[in-house]
Order: sequence, then C-alpha cells, then structure tokens
Amino acid sequence: MIQGIVFDLDDTLYEQQAPFAAAINTLFPTFPADKMNALFIRFRYYSDFHYMKSITGEWSLEKMRYERIRLALADFDFAPADADLDAFQTAYDRALQTITLPVEISTALDSLVQQDVPLGIITNGPVERQTDKLEALQLTRWIAPEKILISDGVQIQKPDPRIFKLMEERLDLSAESLLYIGDSFDNDIVGAKAAGWSVWWFNHQAREILAGQTAIFEKEITSFTDLNTALTNKKSLQR
Repeated sequence: MIQGIVFDLDDTLYEQQAPFAAAINTLFPTFPADKMNALFIRFRYYSDFHYMKSITGEWSLEKMRYERIRLALADFDFAPADADLDAFQTAYDRALQTITLPVEISTALDSLVQQDVPLGIITNGPVERQTDKLEALQLTRWIAPEKILISDGVQIQKPDPRIFKLMEERLDLSAESLLYIGDSFDNDIVGAKAAGWSVWWFNHQAREILAGQTAIFEKEITSFTDLNTALTNKKSLQR
C-alpha cells in the first residue's frame, strides 16, 4: 500500500500553460490561439531536452531559455525578432508570479494532510526560480520545506534515481511504499520507476508515448479533477 506521495511541481501542481500563454499573448499576439497547447508542449520538450546543457555549462541558463522558446516557435514557422525572444523570459517570469493552485489540488492536499499521509516535492530547476513558484503557490502550508527537493539545490537532476533515493531518506520511507506523480514521461516516469517507486503519469496535456517507450506507469490521469478523485480515493492508493 502507498504510504507517501511525492509530486513534481511544474505542470503537475499548477497549470503551467496559463502563464506561458499569457507571455505569448503579450509578446506574440499574432500567434494562433488554436496552436497554443501544441506550442506549449514543444516548449516543454525543448526545455527538458536542453536543460542539462545549462547544468553542465555547455550553455548559459540565458541561452537555454532563449533557445527553448525560439525553437518551439520555429516549429510553427513563427520567427519573431530577437528582441522579442529576449523579452519572453521576463514576461513569462512576470506571469508566473500570478500562479495559483487549482482548487482540485488544494482540496486533495487538505485531504491527504488530514489523513497524515507524508508528502514531498521533487522538481528540476534553479533554486531561486522554483522557490518563487513554491511561495506563490503557498505549498509549505501542506509540505514541509525539508521535504521539497530542488535539483540545483542538491545537485541531482531528474531522471537520476538518486534524487528519489534522497527523498526516501527525507520521508523515512521505502521505495515500495512511495508514489510519484508527474507530467514528464522522461524525467518523472522514467526516473521514479528507475528508483523502484509507483508512478502516476499526470498527462493532462495529452502527450503521446514516443516510439520505443512503454507504459511503465501504474495509472494515467488526464485532468485535475480526476487527479483529485484518485488522490482522495483510498482504494486507488492500494497496489
């Protein structure tokens, strides 16, 4: 039976597409609205794909941020001026200051805390940036700071199973008793499974499993409403 639950942060505990779309609409108002979801998925793809380059020093963080939006827009034959690409991160950061938890998430967290279920967060990214998001979402109301692991702070990046092992120590629970919930197949699903955890794929962006990948997760959830239902249903937390 699952005893502890650990979450990814970005696009799992809040809807990351909303601040992304706000920044796009501010700087690139002619980008087609009906392609926003597809653009966001490409943005996340390039962000995950090139993130390690900023960690190893091959690219600066600024270059990685510039390239991920440039490449995503280029996939839709959209080539804005360099000045607007440079300005995107500032607009995106400003929009991220307004993020809030979906009511389904806060309700589920309330329920889990009332049941004394140990909770944690594992997220990739710079400490200051991720901390700003955690504070905006007020997540320490439910999850103690020492149970929140930010990759740059511990110098281990998902999908490296060592960051999951570190969380096992923080929660004092075994891999077999832990559930991880995240939206990134490569970072969250693959990483947690490599550590021996149970995994739910929060696939609310309707991503497809790529060729060569297998459905190694226990459950696929496609909306915040369904995630709330699963988290508050004790039967769903049983193996």
